[in-house]
Amino acid sequence: MKVTFYYTRHGKTEYNRLGIMQGQLDSPLTEEGKQGLQKTTEVLKEVPFNRCFSSSLGRAMDSAKILLGDRDLPVVPLDDLMEMDFGSLDGKPSRKHLIPIIFMHMIGSFHAVGGESTQDMVTRSGRAFQTMVDQCEDGDQVLVVSHGSFYRYALRALTGKNIFNKKVVMSNGDVSVITYEDGVYRLVCYPCQGEELNQVIRSLKK
Repeated sequence: MKVTFYYTRHGKTEYNRLGIMQGQLDSPLTEEGKQGLQKTTEVLKEVPFNRCFSSSLGRAMDSAKILLGDRDLPVVPLDDLMEMDFGSLDGKPSRKHLIPIIFMHMIGSFHAVGGESTQDMVTRSGRAFQTMVDQCEDGDQVLVVSHGSFYRYALRALTGKNIFNKKVVMSNGDVSVITYEDGVYRLVCYPCQGEELNQVIRSLKK
């Protein structure tokens, strides 16, 4: 069985704009964020999605509805696709808490402030993708709307590699294509938008 996932980060939010740690808190999409998603929607319009899964957080669910355009597909919420829990740092200005944020990322755990660890995220993200695969059929093309930090841990869960570099940093509205085939996941492209994403979509049609 083969499934193609179009993993997309939600649109820009008020907390993104203000530089506030968002994690599992929520804030509404900005007008700029909605406009950015419309551009991604335009690129994705030729992809015949069979299913759509989204983080159950409002910013992701709202983004998914925009990205689907006029397709008559339900958005299936999954708690396991939610962003990393940064504990008591959620809702705090990131610049004012930069040292503890960097330190906890370095040690791979926000347990000290009531959040999740690297291993928690790897386990949860792997479970999320398995849940989606279990609900798919051969040949399905799936829109997945989730979060930036979640993406990095998902790659680790799916590929078994600790991939942390500039290429895996997702901007709002970025899309990364991941395929699943007979138990094996493959990263088709790093996060991208616009013409670069267009080229990826065209190459997958060949």
